[in-house]
Amino acid sequence: MDSIPANRRLWNRISSAYQHEHDPQIGAAPRLWGMYSIPDAHLHALGDVTGKRVLELGCGAGQWSRALAAEGATVVGLDLSEAQLAAAAAAMGAPRYPLVQGAAERLPFAADSFDLVFNVASPWFEACYDEAAGRVTTTLRQDYFGLNTIAEADGATSYQLTYGDWIRVLRGAGLIIDDLIEPRPDPGTPNGYNETDPPDWAHRWPAELLWVTHKP
Repeated sequence: MDSIPANRRLWNRISSAYQHEHDPQIGAAPRLWGMYSIPDAHLHALGDVTGKRVLELGCGAGQWSRALAAEGATVVGLDLSEAQLAAAAAAMGAPRYPLVQGAAERLPFAADSFDLVFNVASPWFEACYDEAAGRVTTTLRQDYFGLNTIAEADGATSYQLTYGDWIRVLRGAGLIIDDLIEPRPDPGTPNGYNETDPPDWAHRWPAELLWVTHKP
């Protein structure tokens, strides 16, 4: 919780550069997952969202929110950074949807407000990230059990749960786990965010994951 102000300051500072660099990839087409822009049509993670209440955690400039709103979902985009939310507001298409400033650790919504909530991450990628080299390698660099808090620039902090922790969090929230999707890009698929050594790192190890759950 103490990291919320620092995380907000960091994303306000880097928002413009981040969107300039990554929006051409993130917003290239609807429903592209993660660093390797894997189509949801290949993963079948979300399904039909028509009429569903959807929360995008960490919506950034709202690339996913725009796409799902256009498909008939009732979308809310939440982000910690007002600069990111301003980018989302500026890029919003004809289907309008609300944008809310807030932290994922302190969601400002009542229970049962949404049918679908989504985000992506993997501990493997973080555990193999070489800070000195500035890339992901084949060597374990960080303790798997020490990834719960990861120091970032300007005093910011990111968080990564173990697989066991995710299971306990999801079950503790009353959700039933249906699947764990580990997107696997084809060899040669470019990573729009990080350098990896070897280049086909994510074809061999999971760089991202999607926990698929439902309410009983």
